[in-house]
Amino acid sequence: MSLNGDLENFPIIDIIQLLHGTKKTGVLRLSSNKGESQLVFHEGDLVSANYLNNRVRIGQVLVSAGAITEGQLSQVLEIQKNAGDERKPLVITLLEHNMVDETVAYNGLESLIEMTIVEVLTWKSGEFSLDMGKSGNADRYHFSRTKFPQRILLNSQGILMESLRIFDEKVRDGTMDEILSIAGITNLDLGAEQPGNNAPAISEEAREQDGVPSMMQQLLAEQRNMIQRSSDQSYRELGALKKLIVEEFPHAAKNLKRHLLELLSGPVPEDIASAAPPDIAVIVVTPSQLLSTMVKSICYQERIYALSSDSITSLAINIRLLLCQTVHLVILLDVSHEDEMQDTLRVCGDIRQYPQASLVLVACSHFWDNLGLPALSTGIRSIIPKPCKECAGVSPVQQAVAFCSGLGNFLRSLLSEYGSSDEQRFFTCITRLRGCKTRTEIADAVLDYLIDVFERAIVFTVTESELVAEQSFGINGDKSEGLTLLSNLSVPLDDQQIFEDVIKTGQMYYGFHSDSTWPHNLYRLIGWSDSPEVLLFPLIRANTVVAFIYADFGSKSASSPSLRYLDALLQYTTAQISVTAYRQKLKSMLEQMRMQESSGVEEG
Repeated sequence: MSLNGDLENFPIIDIIQLLHGTKKTGVLRLSSNKGESQLVFHEGDLVSANYLNNRVRIGQVLVSAGAITEGQLSQVLEIQKNAGDERKPLVITLLEHNMVDETVAYNGLESLIEMTIVEVLTWKSGEFSLDMGKSGNADRYHFSRTKFPQRILLNSQGILMESLRIFDEKVRDGTMDEILSIAGITNLDLGAEQPGNNAPAISEEAREQDGVPSMMQQLLAEQRNMIQRSSDQSYRELGALKKLIVEEFPHAAKNLKRHLLELLSGPVPEDIASAAPPDIAVIVVTPSQLLSTMVKSICYQERIYALSSDSITSLAINIRLLLCQTVHLVILLDVSHEDEMQDTLRVCGDIRQYPQASLVLVACSHFWDNLGLPALSTGIRSIIPKPCKECAGVSPVQQAVAFCSGLGNFLRSLLSEYGSSDEQRFFTCITRLRGCKTRTEIADAVLDYLIDVFERAIVFTVTESELVAEQSFGINGDKSEGLTLLSNLSVPLDDQQIFEDVIKTGQMYYGFHSDSTWPHNLYRLIGWSDSPEVLLFPLIRANTVVAFIYADFGSKSASSPSLRYLDALLQYTTAQISVTAYRQKLKSMLEQMRMQESSGVEEG
């Protein structure tokens, strides 16, 4: 299947979010009078790119960055040439022949993708062509996750956010030379066609006209203080770890420092590498390089997505994007030795806008002795000990060893609580669904389940030309009024791209709605939602989406639903709709048989 359009009406930001949210596989071709670039997706992840008519490719990026030599590049190209149908992507080939460090290779690939996105953001106009499918060009770019053990959630979203940051900070006052330097390319001759030489500064108004929505401008501002990008594994290099440990614990025993180094540099255990990753993500808020490194290193070994920053506000977009995934979010908040609770309470107040996340304080014994119980009484999930040079007792390096040894088990223990608050509602909904005899009754049961989380919802019937509203809550009044009929409301099938995609794929969608700057008919009729997160829950009969439930948060802040339970409900409702349809068909057949028998008796 292919999709074509104009970047002026459908910006690249929305395309990437759409492909990520719907887990699409395919090649996105972007063209303008400057040339053509490509972005390659596999199940929603960005896996490769070609920059402006292939003038910059991943091999050139790695050579310019000093990751491989020209000779190695020639060698691997020859290997690819001789591989025939077994040809693999260049990065995979390099890794399989031990020619490049996997972290450097992955970062080089990310840089090339970012460079491509940033270039497209500077275009005044352009077109896109999306070729989707499970086979063809996209598959040969697919990266084996065993080569990249770190579970990179939101790969496309993270790259998009970083590209917007680069666009804002580099392109605004610079040239494309600065963008090329992202990938370490400083001496590459792009010829006279190189875009952006002597490029003027791009104003805020121009950026919005070029397709950067105002919502993205706000999210971008929240990203500027990001300290470390989640895909950067440089902190795990032995040299960096040794230096950090020596600086933090200069007088500690060598055997303890060696033990800590082994814990932090350890590989992914084989039994964990072969198992499904934990459904958990971790954000650590700390100014301490040691604590950040310990948390991220242990999470890496546990195959848990983790990132860090010294400010919770700089992580707002990451938190919201994580809450659009089927993961339980744990926020670790570092509390300083001198903290008198006020600073902690202020940050906790910022975090409480995400009640679905577990907030854990990482504090020393001084804080626990004085403020531990008052802190727990404010709703904090837990307080765990951290190394502290100021506190008496066990040496800090021993505390660090204990912390690293127990953190993985502690994080996994939180999974047992994940979704427990939804469990009773889920099974109540399942019990009700068992007694439903029509598709309308099934939709009402799901609406009753959603009403505790979302502020507004509408059941739309899918017709040939439009979406026709049925039941709803929170549209013409408060949701406390319960379910009501919503007559005389309909929107075109193509009102939002995510609507069309759910109808075509039958897959549930939870994420940001389509471009907020686009004049959607739905929001003209029901008003804008203050939060961009929306849920689309399809109702499927005979492999066809006959209706779907749209839900959002109205004027309230987004509160992530349990996507695990919603996915289970989707499977159950799909089966239940098929069963009810079969029962109705069987009932109709029996009634016809009775009528025929009755008619035969009368004639006799």
